[in-house]
Amino acid sequence: KWETSTKLDIGLNYGFLNDKITGELTYYKNNIDGLILNSPLSPSMGVPGNSVAKNVGAMFNQGVEFAVNAHIINKGDFKWSSNFNIATQKNEVTALAEGNADIFGVTQLETANITRVGYSVGSLYAVETRGINPENGRRIFINKAGKEVQYSHSVATGQSRWTYLDGTTAPAITVAADAKIMGNTIPKFYGGWDNNFSYKKFDLNVSLVYAGGFYVYNGTKAGLHDQRFWNNEADILDRWTPDTKTTATWPKVIYGDNVSNGSSFPISNNIEKGDFIKCRNIALGYALPTSLTQKAKISSARIFGQVTNAFMLTKYTGTDPETSSNGNSNLAPGVDKNSIPQARTVSCGLSLTF
Repeated sequence: KWETSTKLDIGLNYGFLNDKITGELTYYKNNIDGLILNSPLSPSMGVPGNSVAKNVGAMFNQGVEFAVNAHIINKGDFKWSSNFNIATQKNEVTALAEGNADIFGVTQLETANITRVGYSVGSLYAVETRGINPENGRRIFINKAGKEVQYSHSVATGQSRWTYLDGTTAPAITVAADAKIMGNTIPKFYGGWDNNFSYKKFDLNVSLVYAGGFYVYNGTKAGLHDQRFWNNEADILDRWTPDTKTTATWPKVIYGDNVSNGSSFPISNNIEKGDFIKCRNIALGYALPTSLTQKAKISSARIFGQVTNAFMLTKYTGTDPETSSNGNSNLAPGVDKNSIPQARTVSCGLSLTF
């Protein structure tokens, strides 16, 4: 059946100084029932895309939106106008079908997302890690009981690869038994800042966008530290050795190890904050003098150059925190698995009006 929603919007529009400054402030809450999501199916069922749309439950979105527009400078030949906006968002699942059973989101062979009542849709789901053991270079995992468990890919026959720090055998770490929700993939706030400048016949536009309060699973990072003769990132050189045991970033390198760094299953070591500020567009133009255009029977002519996705400020170590391997998927968002970043485009042109 169709989704239904109950919405509440309370808004205030304002203007000051003869509307040199205008804007709006809005509170919203949207309760959605009969939530439609693509529920995963077993590949053996033969359904195209291995999923089918279902009414899976209910959720709500709520937050505050604020916008301000200002004519900052209007003196002679120079003008500057600006608009800024910010929106907050809280997303929470309130009910799921089939007894509120969790819904998992899959990326290739990884299950890095979960939709669970009381949390945001498509939250990141991984096993917590706690660095490496400086005594032996093994990755330390945290099991469901909160105990530290270390892993060694190379052990003698009959010995367990999974042990507690005292060397006693521990149950193997698995996503099903030990993973937990590690963060939301939906930004808690986002917005933009647009500036327009003009001086005589020159015009300049600078547009910034930003988002924060969300996390990305860097699956590319996991693959670049896999020890199955895969191509590695250069920072794997900072791995544990007897000489670097207290300063190393990565565990002891052992051929064939696809567990310690997150290739076998998602680990918290590969979850990063996705906060960013992007310069979405910079455009510079010049309107040719009418004394030149009229001779050619042209009403107006403008030459321009612009750069799209000019630069980005972020601490995310992947290519782009805004991209996702699963496109617009609601069940498996915020996963960067060898994703292609948004392209930087440089263009120029001539605009004519006859």
